Amino acid sequence: MNEHTNLADRPYLSDKSQAWLSSLLTGKVDVAVIFLTPDAIVADWLGGAERLFGYTKQEALGMPFSALFTEQDRALGLDQQELALVRSSGASEDDRWHVRKDGGRFWGSGVLTAVRGGGGKVQGDAAVVALCKIIRDRTDVRTQILALENQLAARTRDIERCDRTSHAVAHGLLNPMVPILSAVALLQKADDAVIRARACEIIQRQVGVLKGLVDDLNEGARMVNAHALITRERVSLNEALRTAADGLRSSAEGNGLLLRLVLPVQTLWISADPVRLQQMLLNLIANAIKYTPPGGHITLSATVEAEMALIRVADDGRGIAPDVIPHIFELFTREERGAPVPGLGVGLAVVQDLARRHGGGVEARSAGIGSGSLFALRLPLFGSVRQRPDKTPPT
Repeated sequence: MNEHTNLADRPYLSDKSQAWLSSLLTGKVDVAVIFLTPDAIVADWLGGAERLFGYTKQEALGMPFSALFTEQDRALGLDQQELALVRSSGASEDDRWHVRKDGGRFWGSGVLTAVRGGGGKVQGDAAVVALCKIIRDRTDVRTQILALENQLAARTRDIERCDRTSHAVAHGLLNPMVPILSAVALLQKADDAVIRARACEIIQRQVGVLKGLVDDLNEGARMVNAHALITRERVSLNEALRTAADGLRSSAEGNGLLLRLVLPVQTLWISADPVRLQQMLLNLIANAIKYTPPGGHITLSATVEAEMALIRVADDGRGIAPDVIPHIFELFTREERGAPVPGLGVGLAVVQDLARRHGGGVEARSAGIGSGSLFALRLPLFGSVRQRPDKTPPT
């Protein structure tokens, strides 16, 4: 340390300034007061400086002013910018992240002032005899601000999803309305029993589409506003898979698809709500049917990984774009590429919600558009240590 850093006696401060400094430091463990030489070298390390930055006074004396800045801020030249500003105007305020000796960070609100000749008084163009940096730890405030910003961003995304959902519902309701009105017109004019029967068939089918849309909306509202009870019991996964496959086999065949079922050799017993288990399986299979073109294949299988049953629903259909995968389980998210498919983008969100509440999870994989998809559902085996009774709604 050279003679320029030996300012520990602070002769450049007036008695009044010394008294103010003593008052500032009394009991203020979260306030660091750092004196620098005119060439920006640490000359005094007071108050909460050691606690905030982690350096002892002996370690800090002689450090350059730039050591108080993060590597990113130094790369942007912010340390030199602050020095230039204080030398020009006498003071510079800043709020930024600082790095501690151990690599941790804190958010500091600080002011750097120039101490000029004349017993601590600022006198026009008098020479700068020292610089004084006062920093207060306001990590708590910054954390609150970040949390509020994240909440605002989440609410913005929710509003955007609601807007998209409103448009989807409008289009979804309009599509079946047109053939229903046409069928009603036929019924009003037709005397032929065959034509009337055909019109009734159209109405019945389109009312089913409308019911599906309403069911999606109700399921989405249930997820947002409340959680239905989960009552788990010992369930045969083999039988559950067979029931789900049988329930949608005709739908798959009607779309020109081959639905394969590969059951475990030994019966797997899992801890699940049997009704909610069927809901998860049917949603996954129905999703594969929606996004697999005629001539495609869907395979439903199961195995064991550690203490979890692993259920796979694989298809060679449309696939999922890489930018969609991170959001595929969000409520009202749909893959928009290619031909439109029915639904509001609720089914996969329901699967994730129910899987988590069972103590399991679900993930999606795809090599991209045109490469098919794989959905992996994990649920606890019966009696596993991961099984957690959950007969009441989570708080």
